[in-house]
Amino acid sequence: MRKLLIAFAVTTAAAMATAGSALAAPPEMFHFSDSGSEPGFIECDGYAIDLDTTNTVDVTVYFNGAGDVVKFLARTRAIDTFTNTVTGKTVVNRGVFQERFTRIRGTDEFTHSLTGFRFMGTSPGEGLVLQDVGRIVYSPEHEILFQAGQHHVPESSEVFCAALA
Repeated sequence: MRKLLIAFAVTTAAAMATAGSALAAPPEMFHFSDSGSEPGFIECDGYAIDLDTTNTVDVTVYFNGAGDVVKFLARTRAIDTFTNTVTGKTVVNRGVFQERFTRIRGTDEFTHSLTGFRFMGTSPGEGLVLQDVGRIVYSPEHEILFQAGQHHVPESSEVFCAALA
């Protein structure tokens, strides 16, 4: 019986030591806020668009037992105000989205997905003028691999110029 108790104690201690190293790296969380402005953010035909922005980001970083980052989540809430420098017309964009970065096993690269409202831009008297909502999955080279939802905001500035004309 005594040998059984010693064996149990040794096995339990070994299991706890192993579990202890796995638990030694709990997720880390941090938060930051940012604001700024960028006069002349976009040049359109005959006018410029100024940008004023504020955002808050909550980040959770997950580690494996060795302490390596295996994934992280960034939850962003942003408000962007785009202003036509000639007419004063504005579009207020509300962004609420989550980005997930997951390490590709055996590499230092991460997959990247974005889910939520990247753009939900409204203009007084017009309603919704910019919209990009849904899910996007990117390759490590930032190429779009998959897209679901309504993505009406191309990477070019034309849609912003049209919304503020």
